[in-house]
Amino acid sequence: MEESNEISLPQGATPEIPRCERERIVDMVRTWGGCTTDAVLDPAMKTFEVTGIEGFIAYRNVKGCAIVYGDPICRSQDKAELALAFHRFSQQQDFVVVYIATSQEFARWSLGKISQAILEFGQELLFDPSSDPRKKTGPHAQLVRRKTRQAAKEGVTIHEYGGNDAEVEKAMEQVGEEWLKSRTGHQIHISDVYLFNDRLGKRWIYAKKGEKIIGAITLNRLIAHDGWLLNHLMITPDAPNGTSELLIVSAFEILEKEDCHLVTVGMVTTNELGEIQGFGKISTGLARWGFRMAKKIANLDGLYTFWGKYDPQGRPAYLIFSRNKIGLREFFGLKSALYGGNRG
Repeated sequence: MEESNEISLPQGATPEIPRCERERIVDMVRTWGGCTTDAVLDPAMKTFEVTGIEGFIAYRNVKGCAIVYGDPICRSQDKAELALAFHRFSQQQDFVVVYIATSQEFARWSLGKISQAILEFGQELLFDPSSDPRKKTGPHAQLVRRKTRQAAKEGVTIHEYGGNDAEVEKAMEQVGEEWLKSRTGHQIHISDVYLFNDRLGKRWIYAKKGEKIIGAITLNRLIAHDGWLLNHLMITPDAPNGTSELLIVSAFEILEKEDCHLVTVGMVTTNELGEIQGFGKISTGLARWGFRMAKKIANLDGLYTFWGKYDPQGRPAYLIFSRNKIGLREFFGLKSALYGGNRG
Protein backbone atom coordinates (compact mmCIF):
# COMPACT_ATOMS: atom_id res chain seq x y z
CA MET A 1 0.00 0.00 0.00
CA GLU A 2 1.64 3.25 -1.10
CA GLU A 3 1.83 6.37 0.99
CA SER A 4 2.45 9.92 -0.18
CA ASN A 5 4.72 11.97 2.03
CA GLU A 6 4.71 15.37 0.36
CA ILE A 7 7.03 18.23 1.21
CA SER A 8 5.87 21.30 -0.70
CA LEU A 9 7.86 24.51 -0.20
CA PRO A 10 7.86 27.91 -1.87
CA GLN A 11 10.93 28.93 -3.87
CA GLY A 12 13.84 29.88 -1.68
CA ALA A 13 12.07 28.95 1.54
CA THR A 14 13.72 27.31 4.50
CA PRO A 15 12.31 23.79 4.75
CA GLU A 16 9.58 23.80 7.42
CA ILE A 17 10.07 20.12 8.22
CA PRO A 18 11.95 18.47 11.07
CA ARG A 19 15.68 18.75 10.57
CA CYS A 20 16.12 15.01 11.06
CA GLU A 21 13.58 14.34 8.27
CA ARG A 22 15.38 16.64 5.82
CA GLU A 23 18.68 15.04 6.74
CA ARG A 24 17.17 11.60 6.07
CA ILE A 25 16.14 12.73 2.59
CA VAL A 26 19.55 14.27 1.87
CA ASP A 27 21.27 11.11 3.08
CA MET A 28 19.22 8.99 0.67
CA VAL A 29 20.07 11.33 -2.21
CA ARG A 30 23.79 11.19 -1.43
CA THR A 31 23.55 7.40 -1.21
CA TRP A 32 21.55 6.61 -4.38
CA GLY A 33 21.25 9.86 -6.34
CA GLY A 34 22.95 10.75 -9.58
CA CYS A 35 23.52 13.75 -11.80
CA THR A 36 20.07 15.25 -11.05
CA THR A 37 20.90 15.53 -7.35
CA ASP A 38 20.39 19.29 -7.06
CA ALA A 39 17.05 19.19 -8.85
CA VAL A 40 15.85 16.35 -6.60
CA LEU A 41 16.79 18.36 -3.50
CA ASP A 42 15.29 21.60 -4.74
CA PRO A 43 12.98 23.10 -2.07
CA ALA A 44 10.06 23.17 -4.53
CA MET A 45 10.02 19.39 -4.95
CA LYS A 46 7.58 17.00 -3.28
CA THR A 47 8.44 13.46 -2.23
CA PHE A 48 6.55 10.22 -2.71
CA GLU A 49 7.41 7.23 -0.53
CA VAL A 50 6.18 3.66 -0.10
CA THR A 51 6.05 1.76 3.15
CA GLY A 52 8.76 -0.91 3.24
CA ILE A 53 11.05 0.72 0.65
CA GLU A 54 13.95 2.91 1.70
CA GLY A 55 13.92 5.68 -0.87
CA PHE A 56 11.57 8.07 -2.64
CA ILE A 57 10.58 9.73 -5.89
CA ALA A 58 10.82 13.52 -6.02
CA TYR A 59 8.40 15.31 -8.29
CA ARG A 60 6.92 18.70 -9.07
CA ASN A 61 3.37 19.30 -10.28
CA VAL A 62 3.33 21.74 -13.21
CA LYS A 63 -0.21 22.29 -14.51
CA GLY A 64 -1.14 18.63 -14.05
CA CYS A 65 2.19 17.26 -15.23
CA ALA A 66 4.34 15.50 -12.61
CA ILE A 67 7.98 16.21 -13.43
CA VAL A 68 10.47 13.68 -12.06
CA TYR A 69 14.24 14.17 -12.33
CA GLY A 70 16.31 11.05 -12.88
CA ASP A 71 15.70 7.46 -11.74
CA PRO A 72 13.91 6.72 -8.44
CA ILE A 73 16.13 7.43 -5.43
CA CYS A 74 16.50 3.96 -3.94
CA ARG A 75 18.34 0.65 -4.30
CA SER A 76 18.42 -0.73 -7.83
CA GLN A 77 16.27 -3.72 -6.85
CA ASP A 78 13.54 -1.40 -5.50
CA LYS A 79 13.24 0.96 -8.47
CA ALA A 80 10.52 -1.02 -10.23
CA GLU A 81 8.23 -1.36 -7.21
CA LEU A 82 8.64 2.29 -6.24
CA ALA A 83 8.04 3.49 -9.81
CA LEU A 84 4.93 1.33 -10.19
CA ALA A 85 3.51 2.70 -6.94
CA PHE A 86 4.16 6.27 -8.07
CA HIS A 87 2.49 5.47 -11.40
CA ARG A 88 -0.67 4.35 -9.59
CA PHE A 89 -0.56 7.44 -7.38
CA SER A 90 -0.22 9.69 -10.45
CA GLN A 91 -3.21 8.05 -12.09
CA GLN A 92 -5.26 8.67 -8.94
CA GLN A 93 -4.23 12.34 -9.04
CA ASP A 94 -4.90 12.58 -12.79
CA PHE A 95 -1.27 13.54 -13.45
CA VAL A 96 0.57 12.92 -16.67
CA VAL A 97 4.19 12.08 -15.84
CA VAL A 98 7.47 13.04 -17.49
CA TYR A 99 10.79 11.73 -16.19
CA ILE A 100 13.78 13.87 -17.16
CA ALA A 101 17.35 12.59 -17.54
CA THR A 102 16.86 8.94 -16.63
CA SER A 103 19.21 6.07 -17.34
CA GLN A 104 18.78 3.94 -20.44
CA GLU A 105 18.12 0.87 -18.33
CA PHE A 106 15.26 2.50 -16.41
CA ALA A 107 13.79 4.08 -19.55
CA ARG A 108 13.63 0.80 -21.44
CA TRP A 109 12.18 -1.02 -18.41
CA SER A 110 9.46 1.63 -18.13
CA LEU A 111 7.90 0.98 -21.55
CA GLY A 112 4.54 -0.70 -21.19
CA LYS A 113 4.75 -0.58 -17.39
CA ILE A 114 4.73 3.08 -16.35
CA SER A 115 5.25 4.77 -19.70
CA GLN A 116 4.01 4.70 -23.25
CA ALA A 117 6.95 6.48 -24.85
CA ILE A 118 10.66 7.13 -24.29
CA LEU A 119 13.05 9.51 -26.01
CA GLU A 120 16.85 9.67 -25.95
CA PHE A 121 17.70 13.37 -25.89
CA GLY A 122 21.26 13.61 -24.65
CA GLN A 123 24.06 12.10 -22.68
CA GLU A 124 25.51 12.31 -19.21
CA LEU A 125 29.15 13.39 -19.34
CA LEU A 126 31.56 11.35 -17.23
CA PHE A 127 35.21 11.99 -16.43
CA ASP A 128 38.03 10.06 -14.78
CA PRO A 129 39.95 12.53 -12.56
CA SER A 130 43.09 10.40 -12.85
CA SER A 131 43.22 11.21 -16.57
CA ASP A 132 44.66 14.74 -16.54
CA PRO A 133 43.51 16.53 -19.73
CA ARG A 134 46.66 18.70 -19.66
CA LYS A 135 48.88 15.64 -20.10
CA LYS A 136 47.14 14.46 -23.27
CA THR A 137 47.90 15.36 -26.86
CA GLY A 138 45.81 17.19 -29.40
CA PRO A 139 44.14 20.62 -29.68
CA HIS A 140 41.85 20.14 -26.67
CA ALA A 141 44.75 19.37 -24.36
CA GLN A 142 46.69 22.31 -25.74
CA LEU A 143 43.74 24.61 -25.08
CA VAL A 144 43.34 23.44 -21.48
CA ARG A 145 47.07 23.84 -20.83
CA ARG A 146 47.11 27.33 -22.30
CA LYS A 147 44.08 28.52 -20.37
CA THR A 148 45.14 27.10 -16.99
CA ARG A 149 48.63 28.58 -17.39
CA GLN A 150 47.17 31.95 -18.26
CA ALA A 151 44.94 31.98 -15.17
CA ALA A 152 47.82 30.92 -12.91
CA LYS A 153 50.11 33.54 -14.48
CA GLU A 154 47.55 36.24 -13.67
CA GLY A 155 47.59 35.23 -10.02
CA VAL A 156 44.56 32.97 -9.74
CA THR A 157 44.84 30.48 -6.86
CA ILE A 158 42.55 27.56 -5.98
CA HIS A 159 41.35 26.60 -2.51
CA GLU A 160 38.96 24.07 -0.96
CA TYR A 161 36.53 25.58 1.52
CA GLY A 162 36.50 23.96 4.94
CA GLY A 163 32.87 24.77 5.73
CA ASN A 164 32.99 27.15 8.70
CA ASP A 165 33.75 30.67 7.47
CA ALA A 166 30.83 33.06 7.06
CA GLU A 167 32.91 35.59 5.10
CA VAL A 168 34.01 33.01 2.55
CA GLU A 169 30.43 31.82 2.13
CA LYS A 170 29.20 35.36 1.61
CA ALA A 171 31.89 35.94 -1.01
CA MET A 172 31.04 32.70 -2.84
CA GLU A 173 27.36 33.60 -2.85
CA GLN A 174 28.30 36.97 -4.32
CA VAL A 175 30.12 35.13 -7.11
CA GLY A 176 26.90 33.27 -7.79
CA GLU A 177 24.89 36.49 -7.94
CA GLU A 178 27.34 38.13 -10.36
CA TRP A 179 27.47 34.98 -12.49
CA LEU A 180 23.69 34.77 -12.74
CA LYS A 181 23.41 38.44 -13.71
CA SER A 182 26.01 37.99 -16.45
CA ARG A 183 24.12 35.14 -18.16
CA THR A 184 22.12 36.16 -21.20
CA GLY A 185 19.55 34.53 -23.46
CA HIS A 186 17.56 31.31 -22.97
CA GLN A 187 19.53 28.71 -21.04
CA ILE A 188 18.52 25.28 -19.83
CA HIS A 189 18.80 24.67 -16.09
CA ILE A 190 16.97 22.13 -13.97
CA SER A 191 17.70 23.66 -10.57
CA ASP A 192 18.40 27.04 -9.04
CA VAL A 193 21.61 27.64 -7.10
CA TYR A 194 21.58 26.74 -3.39
CA LEU A 195 25.28 26.71 -2.56
CA PHE A 196 25.11 25.97 1.14
CA ASN A 197 21.83 24.11 1.54
CA ASP A 198 21.96 20.42 2.45
CA ARG A 199 25.65 20.37 3.38
CA LEU A 200 25.89 16.66 4.06
CA GLY A 201 28.08 15.15 1.34
CA LYS A 202 28.82 18.50 -0.30
CA ARG A 203 32.18 20.22 -0.94
CA TRP A 204 33.19 23.60 -2.35
CA ILE A 205 36.26 24.71 -4.29
CA TYR A 206 36.87 28.36 -5.05
CA ALA A 207 39.25 30.58 -7.02
CA LYS A 208 40.85 33.77 -5.73
CA LYS A 209 42.79 36.61 -7.27
CA GLY A 210 44.45 38.57 -4.55
CA GLU A 211 41.93 38.81 -1.74
CA LYS A 212 38.84 38.50 -3.95
CA ILE A 213 36.99 35.25 -4.60
CA ILE A 214 36.26 35.19 -8.34
CA GLY A 215 34.99 31.67 -8.97
CA ALA A 216 33.48 28.61 -7.33
CA ILE A 217 32.42 25.07 -8.03
CA THR A 218 30.52 22.51 -5.93
CA LEU A 219 30.93 18.77 -5.51
CA ASN A 220 28.12 16.44 -4.41
CA ARG A 221 28.87 12.91 -3.19
CA LEU A 222 27.43 10.04 -5.23
CA ILE A 223 28.00 6.99 -3.06
CA ALA A 224 26.27 4.39 -5.27
CA HIS A 225 28.42 5.49 -8.20
CA ASP A 226 31.59 5.85 -6.12
CA GLY A 227 32.06 9.34 -7.48
CA TRP A 228 31.03 12.99 -7.39
CA LEU A 229 28.71 15.37 -9.20
CA LEU A 230 30.58 18.52 -10.19
CA ASN A 231 28.24 21.44 -10.83
CA HIS A 232 27.49 25.13 -10.36
CA LEU A 233 30.71 26.21 -12.03
CA MET A 234 30.52 29.97 -11.58
CA ILE A 235 32.96 32.80 -12.21
CA THR A 236 32.64 36.58 -12.01
CA PRO A 237 32.69 38.64 -15.21
CA ASP A 238 36.09 40.11 -14.29
CA ALA A 239 37.77 36.74 -13.65
CA PRO A 240 40.90 36.18 -15.77
CA ASN A 241 40.58 33.99 -18.83
CA GLY A 242 41.15 30.37 -17.88
CA THR A 243 39.71 30.61 -14.35
CA SER A 244 36.98 28.06 -15.15
CA GLU A 245 39.52 25.62 -16.58
CA LEU A 246 41.82 26.01 -13.59
CA LEU A 247 38.93 25.34 -11.19
CA ILE A 248 37.98 22.17 -13.05
CA VAL A 249 41.44 20.62 -13.35
CA SER A 250 42.14 21.53 -9.71
CA ALA A 251 38.95 19.73 -8.65
CA PHE A 252 40.06 16.73 -10.69
CA GLU A 253 43.48 16.82 -8.98
CA ILE A 254 41.91 16.85 -5.51
CA LEU A 255 39.67 13.88 -6.35
CA GLU A 256 42.44 11.95 -8.10
CA LYS A 257 44.48 12.06 -4.88
CA GLU A 258 41.48 10.43 -3.15
CA ASP A 259 41.49 7.59 -5.72
CA CYS A 260 38.25 8.78 -7.31
CA HIS A 261 37.64 7.59 -10.88
CA LEU A 262 34.22 9.03 -11.68
CA VAL A 263 32.99 12.60 -11.92
CA THR A 264 29.79 13.60 -13.68
CA VAL A 265 28.88 17.13 -14.73
CA GLY A 266 25.32 16.26 -15.71
CA MET A 267 23.55 16.17 -19.05
CA VAL A 268 24.21 17.71 -22.43
CA THR A 269 22.11 17.32 -25.55
CA THR A 270 23.22 15.24 -28.51
CA ASN A 271 23.32 16.55 -32.08
CA GLU A 272 20.06 14.79 -32.89
CA LEU A 273 17.47 12.87 -30.92
CA GLY A 274 18.46 9.24 -30.53
CA GLU A 275 16.22 6.31 -29.69
CA ILE A 276 12.49 7.10 -29.83
CA GLN A 277 9.90 4.48 -28.92
CA GLY A 278 6.14 4.70 -28.49
CA PHE A 279 5.35 8.00 -30.18
CA GLY A 280 3.22 8.30 -33.28
CA LYS A 281 4.32 10.24 -36.34
CA ILE A 282 2.90 13.56 -35.17
CA SER A 283 4.48 13.46 -31.71
CA THR A 284 7.77 12.20 -33.13
CA GLY A 285 7.82 15.03 -35.63
CA LEU A 286 6.89 17.56 -32.94
CA ALA A 287 9.66 16.25 -30.69
CA ARG A 288 12.29 16.52 -33.42
CA TRP A 289 11.13 20.02 -34.39
CA GLY A 290 11.06 21.18 -30.76
CA PHE A 291 14.52 19.75 -30.16
CA ARG A 292 15.98 21.61 -33.14
CA MET A 293 14.32 24.87 -32.04
CA ALA A 294 15.60 24.48 -28.47
CA LYS A 295 19.14 23.91 -29.71
CA LYS A 296 19.01 27.12 -31.72
CA ILE A 297 17.35 29.25 -29.05
CA ALA A 298 19.43 28.07 -26.09
CA ASN A 299 22.69 27.31 -27.91
CA LEU A 300 22.68 23.82 -26.47
CA ASP A 301 25.79 22.83 -28.41
CA GLY A 302 27.82 25.32 -26.39
CA LEU A 303 27.73 23.19 -23.25
CA TYR A 304 29.28 20.18 -24.97
CA THR A 305 31.83 22.42 -26.68
CA PHE A 306 32.98 23.64 -23.26
CA TRP A 307 33.16 20.22 -21.58
CA GLY A 308 34.37 18.37 -24.66
CA LYS A 309 37.92 19.60 -24.22
CA TYR A 310 38.23 17.46 -21.06
CA ASP A 311 37.70 14.25 -23.07
CA PRO A 312 34.47 12.96 -21.46
CA GLN A 313 32.72 9.64 -21.87
CA GLY A 314 29.00 9.72 -22.61
CA ARG A 315 26.11 7.74 -21.12
CA PRO A 316 22.63 7.96 -22.78
CA ALA A 317 20.02 10.16 -21.09
CA TYR A 318 16.28 9.73 -21.64
CA LEU A 319 12.92 11.39 -21.28
CA ILE A 320 10.06 9.09 -20.21
CA PHE A 321 6.42 9.94 -20.96
CA SER A 322 3.39 8.32 -19.34
CA ARG A 323 1.43 9.11 -22.52
CA ASN A 324 2.41 8.44 -26.13
CA LYS A 325 1.96 12.05 -27.14
CA ILE A 326 3.30 15.47 -26.25
CA GLY A 327 0.22 17.38 -25.20
CA LEU A 328 -0.10 20.77 -23.56
CA ARG A 329 0.57 19.40 -20.08
CA GLU A 330 3.77 17.71 -21.22
CA PHE A 331 4.82 20.82 -23.15
CA PHE A 332 4.35 23.23 -20.24
CA GLY A 333 5.85 20.74 -17.81
CA LEU A 334 9.01 20.35 -19.89
CA LYS A 335 9.26 24.08 -20.52
CA SER A 336 9.08 24.86 -16.83
CA ALA A 337 11.39 22.01 -15.82
CA LEU A 338 14.15 22.79 -18.33
CA TYR A 339 13.98 26.57 -18.56
CA GLY A 340 12.44 27.75 -15.35
CA GLY A 341 14.12 26.03 -12.42
CA ASN A 342 11.45 26.28 -9.73
CA ARG A 343 9.35 28.82 -11.53
CA GLY A 344 6.57 26.60 -12.74
